[in-house]
Amino acid sequence: MSDSNQKQDNSPEETKKDANKEQKSVEQLEHHIEDLSDRLLRTMAENENMRKRYEKQLDDMRDYSISNFAKDLISVVDNLERALKFVPESISPEHKSLLSGVELTLKELAGIFHKNGIEAIEPHAGDKFDYNLHFAISKVESEEHNPDTIVGLMQVGYKIKDRLLRPAAVSVAKARE
Repeated sequence: MSDSNQKQDNSPEETKKDANKEQKSVEQLEHHIEDLSDRLLRTMAENENMRKRYEKQLDDMRDYSISNFAKDLISVVDNLERALKFVPESISPEHKSLLSGVELTLKELAGIFHKNGIEAIEPHAGDKFDYNLHFAISKVESEEHNPDTIVGLMQVGYKIKDRLLRPAAVSVAKARE
C-alpha cells in the first residue's frame, strides 16, 4: 500500500486526533506569537522611556553644566559691585577710566549671565519671604512690614534656569512682641 492510501484509510478517530493535535499546535503557536508580540511592545516602550530619560539628562547637562563655573563667577560679580559701591565722590580722571572699566566688566558679566540663563534674585522690601529662593540672615521687628516679608536685601542671590545657585540673603520682618 502506498502512503496516499494509508492517509485515506485513517479512521475517523485518528483524523480527529490529528485535527486536535494540529489545533493544539496552532493554539500554542498563537500563544507564542501573542507572547512575543507582548514582549516586543514592552521592549519598545522601555527603549522609548530610556531614550526620553537620556534626552532629559542631556538637556539637564546642557543647562546646568556651567553651574560650578557660574558659582565661581558670582563672587567676581559681588567684588565688582562692592568696588563700585564704595567709589569716593571726588575721583581723579585717571581713576575715572579705571572705574568705567570696572563698570563695563560688570555689564559684560551681566550679559553673559543673561545669555546663559543665569538670573539674579533681588527681592524688594515688602516681598513675601520664599525659603526656596531666600536665606534669612536676621529677623527684625517692623511696624511697616507684615510678618514674614522681606525688610532688606543683604546679598543678591542667583539661579540658573530653575536651579538655585545661591539664595538671596535677606532680613525678614517679624511681628512686634
